[in-house]
Amino acid sequence: MITTKTMDKSSDKRKAILDASLKLFCNKCFQDTSTASISQQANVATGTLFLYFESKEALVNELYLECKEDYASYLEKDISELRSFKTKLKHIWEKGLEWRINNPDKLKFMMQFCSSPYITKHTKEKALTRLQLLNQVVKDGMISKEISASDAELLSAMLAGYFHTAALFLMENSSHKNFNKWKEEAFDYIWRGIH
Repeated sequence: MITTKTMDKSSDKRKAILDASLKLFCNKCFQDTSTASISQQANVATGTLFLYFESKEALVNELYLECKEDYASYLEKDISELRSFKTKLKHIWEKGLEWRINNPDKLKFMMQFCSSPYITKHTKEKALTRLQLLNQVVKDGMISKEISASDAELLSAMLAGYFHTAALFLMENSSHKNFNKWKEEAFDYIWRGIH
């Protein structure tokens, strides 16, 4: 099991190391990204990297968790003010799309490393535990009888997959004149399918 060091998580140097790692891991594979190149890109001494992360493997796992945390926090913002299942689901769709468009490197990194052997089982479990918003919204919708489903986890997984695929299509067509129309239609399609 990879352990993380308990250095200050708000440190500018730590952030610089994570930002540099994100860029390099997105442009090169894990094996071709050395700790020396990360340190150079972050403008810190190579030894400084090891003050914050015990190894490159620990660094990639921490970066994965940071990206997942950033995504989860973005989705959660202001959702507590919404009341109905539909408005919460639409919030998750719109915020998820917005986050993907604004964070292409984080998205690319998460997609590249979600099945990577470098991401430990513990890290995957921790990330999954953190990303429970959609599942909770679906459960709440079932309890309030706003939707009818036999299993919240199945419906959540299907919604997450649909949102991800639709978001990738919209990202590839972000400058298209029909972007906003398609964004609304994408939500309407799934809403009609589950309502």
